[in-house]
Amino acid sequence: MIKLFLLHKSRYSYQSVQRMVQSIDTRGVVIYNRKGQAVIAQADLFLNISHSGEWVVIGVGKERIGIDIQRYKGKSRDFIEYVTGEAEMSLPLFSKIWSIKECFVKWLGTGWVGIEPNEIYIDFNLQKVYSKTESAYFITTEIFESYIVCVCSELSSILKERIIFE
Repeated sequence: MIKLFLLHKSRYSYQSVQRMVQSIDTRGVVIYNRKGQAVIAQADLFLNISHSGEWVVIGVGKERIGIDIQRYKGKSRDFIEYVTGEAEMSLPLFSKIWSIKECFVKWLGTGWVGIEPNEIYIDFNLQKVYSKTESAYFITTEIFESYIVCVCSELSSILKERIIFE
């Protein structure tokens, strides 16, 4: 079970995240770890937060998850090639690829430390994303015609889910 919450940046606060967590498990307390990441203490839940442009997505689940939201925005040809291996690509497709890779490293819990974007491989048919040592399933959806949201989980059951915001 994964619950996603979509908030405008103006409504995002520690208190809003705490309320969302406690709507799932009243024991949950949001704290910040040594890396500065928000995590849930006192409940068997995982938390992941992403923001882009005007929006924040908060994911709370009973399994480890990675969440990403990306606003479609142009990137340099060099950056697109660095991430995808291709110099030319449509903005929506590049944003989708970048969002999948971004939510994968968030799912790993490492961020971009020790891994390069070109070391992450995506199988769109299986909806699976891979590194040399790990793999996860992903789902994506477009929102507001200019944003994409991606969720990663190690459980294939995520593929049966739709991204629905509470």
